[in-house]
Amino acid sequence: MKSIKFARSEIVQLKNIYQSTQDFFNFLKKKKILTKETKRIIDAGCGYGSNIQYISKQFPSAEFHGWDYHKKKIEIAKKINESKNNYFKRKNLLKLKPIKNFKIDLLFSIHTFCCFKDISTAINSITKIRPNWIAINSLFYDGPLDVLIHIRSEENFNNDKNPDSDFNIHSIDRTKKILANKGYKLVKIIQYFPKKSLKKKSKKRGSYTIKTEFNKNTTFSGPVYLPWHFLIAKKITKK
Repeated sequence: MKSIKFARSEIVQLKNIYQSTQDFFNFLKKKKILTKETKRIIDAGCGYGSNIQYISKQFPSAEFHGWDYHKKKIEIAKKINESKNNYFKRKNLLKLKPIKNFKIDLLFSIHTFCCFKDISTAINSITKIRPNWIAINSLFYDGPLDVLIHIRSEENFNNDKNPDSDFNIHSIDRTKKILANKGYKLVKIIQYFPKKSLKKKSKKRGSYTIKTEFNKNTTFSGPVYLPWHFLIAKKITKK
């Protein structure tokens, strides 16, 4: 039952997508990363497919693939999928292998990389499939530090090894170096703040904003400050 309760909070997005997700896709469109010429797109950590369901309506000619390690989430994503061009498959994002004759224009990931304790493992894995562009919406720090955070909830207690309760913050400096070693250049990264304030509904887990020296809408969840960033990396073409 605990897993079902956690699932419902994500299913809500199928009808009411997060504003941050909308802003992330608008950011990719503005930077010409997501265009009508984009043919094959991967959602790394797709959950129930809410992100794909939202953006595929704007790009109906593109082919979308949703990957996630949760078996039940993939099964549900397949059932509620509304487009013939949307495909969902159970995959471990930390153990991907090269795919022959499978050109990927864009791999994006939303709120997934913060679940990885070591970002190098994730980057080493996703770069094996050689997407032209990598776009990540996750928690980053502009400095040489990684911060590992695990949420313990009395209502829905997850083992400390369960990544679904992680809010890990990764170093931008280190991420840039890891990408470069794998043949990718970090071309753009911006810190994201919501345009509208988010009210704190309870003392439980859930995003809300506070006015700070960083921004009038600085995001927190419970006692944790969440430095959300949008990151774009481009595959370096060898001459």
